Amino acid sequence: MRKILYIAVLTTIMLLGNNPMAYSAVLKSQFITEQIKQDITARLNRDYKGSVEVNIRSLPYETVEVPDGKVRIATEIGNLNAVSIIKVILYVDEVKIKTFGARAEITVKSKVWVSRDWIKRGNTLKNLKMEKKEITSGLNKLPGENFAPEKYMARRNIRPGQIIELDDIEAVPTIVKNSPVSVIFKTPTVSVIIPCIALTSGKTGDFIKVKSEIYKKNYVGKIIGKNIVLVNI
Repeated sequence: MRKILYIAVLTTIMLLGNNPMAYSAVLKSQFITEQIKQDITARLNRDYKGSVEVNIRSLPYETVEVPDGKVRIATEIGNLNAVSIIKVILYVDEVKIKTFGARAEITVKSKVWVSRDWIKRGNTLKNLKMEKKEITSGLNKLPGENFAPEKYMARRNIRPGQIIELDDIEAVPTIVKNSPVSVIFKTPTVSVIIPCIALTSGKTGDFIKVKSEIYKKNYVGKIIGKNIVLVNI
């Protein structure tokens, strides 16, 4: 009996010794937690300027056994919210060993564009300021670093203190409705320019309606420049 037990133990030791995936290290939850925090923080800091706070709410394991080698822990985030489910991938010598989920509290704060006062729909974004706000749930909704407020207008009413998001704004058209425009009336032999009022908005290349107060008539022309419309007769 002892001989059989000895052979079984010896066989197990030999198998583990010959198995490159033999488990020989134990990762504690504290180590895993810190690695998850570092990976999430580094990733968000690459994409967004500001401060990032990460708190791991729970892990499914107190310890994880892994083969001997260089350990790397990577994370994947689906929808980023105040409490997010994080996919954790554990690698040893760049070989995937284990994948599991973890709950994490993530807070991202950054300077963003905020409205000082009410901005009515259709008005340009002239009254904004930069203010540090929590933007965790709206990271993908914000304008980029090169955002120029003067080139945009409100798509809907924006209240004081509201963070400016992409869904709330649209580019200012080349010609705005009810604005004065110069209309070039062109024939094969002559061109005449008269002042008109734009009845619709549009960008360069669009066709819009204009109204002549002189002739009391409406025309359709093509926007060819800032406040310039071409009407071919």
